[in-house]
Amino acid sequence: MELSKRLSAVANEVLYDTIADIGTDHGYLPIYLIKNDKIKKAIACDVNKGPLEKAAENIKLSGLENEIKIRLGDGLSCVSENEAETIVIAGMGGILICKILDEGKSVLKTVKQLVLQPQRDFYCVRKKAHELGFKIINEVMVFDAGKYYNVINAVKGVEKYSSEKDYFFGKILLEKKTKVFTDYIEERLKKYEDVLSHMSENNRDYKKIAALTEEYKEVFYECRKNNTDT
Repeated sequence: MELSKRLSAVANEVLYDTIADIGTDHGYLPIYLIKNDKIKKAIACDVNKGPLEKAAENIKLSGLENEIKIRLGDGLSCVSENEAETIVIAGMGGILICKILDEGKSVLKTVKQLVLQPQRDFYCVRKKAHELGFKIINEVMVFDAGKYYNVINAVKGVEKYSSEKDYFFGKILLEKKTKVFTDYIEERLKKYEDVLSHMSENNRDYKKIAALTEEYKEVFYECRKNNTDT
């Protein structure tokens, strides 16, 4: 089985033998991880019956019914304490991910790692990871099917970024300055510049957009100057 670049990036960050894949959809991630000896056991959870039935079918076809258990449920409600060392939540909005983590605090007590792939609101997810007692040890960005995705890898530990800029852009992404991240920043910068060029200075959002434009411009020039081409 071959995963998309997005799911491959998620899979590469998993560190422990047992995972709970929240919002598993068709179950591709846990199947891949088992087949490639990256994990031993998985719980595949989804709030929607249809995708979970498809996941069950794929798991059966892979002969992994004993290794991967499927559960219908919302967020971490289908996982108990000590059942999963790693929690994976991929392909959801950042606000929803934060909500799931907040509502599953009791489960997180025994979790060693979070692998999170928010579609947006990355700032909130980084903040929430720190708030819940997790340290971000890696963050990667990939370009897949015309979209940019980033994956946050956090393990138990105490950490707090010293600046809002690190939370907004991602401290590790800012340090790595990869080509993908540079391209993402350039794309966002052009969008903000375009919006600003069509906006009156009397518009109540003008100062906010102007400030964001300057922030993206500063990061873009930093990245272009020190790009690692990886």
